[in-house]
Amino acid sequence: MGSLPLHGLRALLLAGALAASSCAPGERAGERAGDAPAASLPADPGNAAGGAAAVRVAPAPGVVVPDEELVDQDGAPVRLRELAEGRVLVVNFVFTTCTTICSPMTAIFGRLQGELGDALEREVRLVSISLDPATDTPERLNRYAAKFGRRPGWVFLTGSRERVRRVLDALGGRAPVKEQHAPITLIGRAAEGRWTRVDGIAPPGRLAEEVRAFLPGGPQGTRAPAARSASPGG
Repeated sequence: MGSLPLHGLRALLLAGALAASSCAPGERAGERAGDAPAASLPADPGNAAGGAAAVRVAPAPGVVVPDEELVDQDGAPVRLRELAEGRVLVVNFVFTTCTTICSPMTAIFGRLQGELGDALEREVRLVSISLDPATDTPERLNRYAAKFGRRPGWVFLTGSRERVRRVLDALGGRAPVKEQHAPITLIGRAAEGRWTRVDGIAPPGRLAEEVRAFLPGGPQGTRAPAARSASPGG
């Protein structure tokens, strides 16, 4: 997986965390549309962003996993509620022709797999939902996922526009213009109706900390109900 120059990554992370960047689709020199390069991250994305890219974490009341059937990166039908049964879901929203924040967000999920260890698939599932189902066929998603080292326990989902739109609305991930979508990660247990929303590009260690709060023995009772802000490395 190729590396981005450090100064370039700083710009991506900062722009994403401020939710002001544009995921402009299209082709760069020497790239095919839909094959945006995978971004590799330094050991500490928070430091790479100069500490300026704040991450906001807050409860997300009202999130409901709809009983919709989508299609995964292998072309297999997947019902979201079945995917959520007995596991913590970690959900983000990306699309394959995005050339800015989607690659860092997806690379972070790639690293999060290692942070979760044996809990991945057994207790936790990572879910990346396409914001551009008309373009993101299962084949495209499969190629994209491979760039980031997808393992069992991490699924990429697409489907008809109508079904994907209903899912995005239910999860709070739809953007009127996909190129202007904000970096959002949802973490929660569907059966309990308990969710946390992470706004900004949080590094893998920070996301793993939020996931562990939902696992047996996690610090669920110690979490403050109010929204809070922290640096990405916090």
